[in-house]
Formats: sequence, structure tokens, C-alpha cells
Amino acid sequence: MKYLLMVLILFSVNINIYSQNVMTDNVRVTSTFGEFRGDHFHNGADFGGFQKDIHPIENGEISFYFDQDEDPTRQVFGVGSVMFIEHENDIRSYYYHIDPGSIEKQFAKVTEKDVVALTGNSGRSAGGHLHLTIENKKEGIVVDPLNYLNIDKNSDQNPLIAGIYLRTENNLIQIRNKMNMRYNREIKLFVKAYDLLGGIPMGLKNVKIYINDELSRDYSFTYFIKRDNIYYIAPNYTFEEVYGVDAHYYRGGVFTPKPGLYNFKAEITDFDDKTVVLERSVIFR
Repeated sequence: MKYLLMVLILFSVNINIYSQNVMTDNVRVTSTFGEFRGDHFHNGADFGGFQKDIHPIENGEISFYFDQDEDPTRQVFGVGSVMFIEHENDIRSYYYHIDPGSIEKQFAKVTEKDVVALTGNSGRSAGGHLHLTIENKKEGIVVDPLNYLNIDKNSDQNPLIAGIYLRTENNLIQIRNKMNMRYNREIKLFVKAYDLLGGIPMGLKNVKIYINDELSRDYSFTYFIKRDNIYYIAPNYTFEEVYGVDAHYYRGGVFTPKPGLYNFKAEITDFDDKTVVLERSVIFR
């Protein structure tokens, strides 16, 4: 059985809430898998809260930890105080930004009901939370924790496509439907889109981009292929091949238009499997 991670505060009392094999009620997802991070993918999911109990995702053995309180002179990396746990079937889980001094060091083997540390704000962090990464070492992939633990993001909001854009040599142009455009050089296609949770933009589970009904890009943010310490989003895209220069801009391919009508379509799916589609067209002269 797999349990998620947090002790929740209800009516000022700490209570573990389990629903069969995951903790679901009031889990606050603050960041999703595969999001834009300036120069790299976000390789896990974030769960908000400060000094909340952390449970292993399943039974296992602690293979490594770094507690900032044990050696305050040691360089603190972006992940802060951390813990790695090895599980069956070559699964490894990583717990980042742990509250210094809270790591349980009395045992190596742990169960999913043990409290192994508290969520914190150590390392490069903007607030109390847990960053969880799950790696399948046998298959050489890093998987989406929400999918692995069967957790819904619990949002009633649909994801949003903010626009479909064309990037010329000098301009980024948002497409108005059936707009006319004089241009016959190489042009780049972008889609600006994001999920919404409480009005906060987050990453997406799947992004498909079409040019004239042909699938140009199909990004699946359910796992990374880990090769030579580089992450490739499924099926085989690097960070630079997926994102533009800003968050939520997805690359849709490059083409040189010929005179005539071009149809562009974006289809996005969030981590609760809600799908939104937007279509736009351009008449090139």
C-alpha cells in the first residue's frame, strides 16, 4: 500500500487521513511534475505545508540523508536537507527541503506509517513544502508522483489555453482566428497554456499541437527518461525542445508557410484528466 506524505491539520488537531491506499483529503498540491524551472524541468511534485509529518511512499530503507543541522558549515544545495529511500522493484523516493533537525536517524528500515521527517523550507525554497521525486531505476525513468500515488489534484477548474502564437524574426504574434499575414520565411509556433489550481498557474499532463491536422508535438508529462543525467520528457524531448523562454509557452514546431490557409490546434490535458481544445487559423499571403 502507498501512503502520501502529510499529516493534515483539521480543527487544530493533527490527523492522518487515509482513503484505502493514499491520503487524499486536503492534500495541497502546490506544483506539478514537468513544470518550467528556468533551465530545467521540475522533476517531482510539491506539497505545501510547514513542519508536517512526512511518511515514506511505501516500505523501504533509508539509503542517504543530509541534515543541515548536523553540519551547518557544509554547503547547502538547492534541495536543502534531504532523504533518499530505497523500495522494492528498484523504486527510489527523494524528499527535499526537509526541516533541519527533523530527520529520524534511529532506524534505516522504515514503513509507510513511520514519520521520517518534517516538511520544511531548507535549500532553495520559497515556503514550507515537501518536494517529492520518485525514480524507477530499473526502467531508467522518473515518474509523476501524483500518478504513482493515484492522487487527484482536486481542482474543479479547467486548464486554460491563453493563446496560439507565431514567432517571426522580430515579433511574437498572437493568432486571431482567420487572420491574414504576409510572411514567407521560417516561423516558430508556440502555445501558451497552463493548468489552474485556485487561480495559480501550474503545469500540464499532456500537450498536443497540430499544424493542418498533422500532429506536430505531443508532450507527455507523466515520466522523464533519465539518460546521462539529462531528463527527456516523453517521448524524447529535452527541456530546450519543450519550452520557450518563459513558463507555460510550449514549442509547437517550425515551418515555412506557403500561400494559403493554415489551421493550428492545441489540445491540453491537466493532471485531473480535464481536456481543453483551441483552434486558430491564418491565411498566409
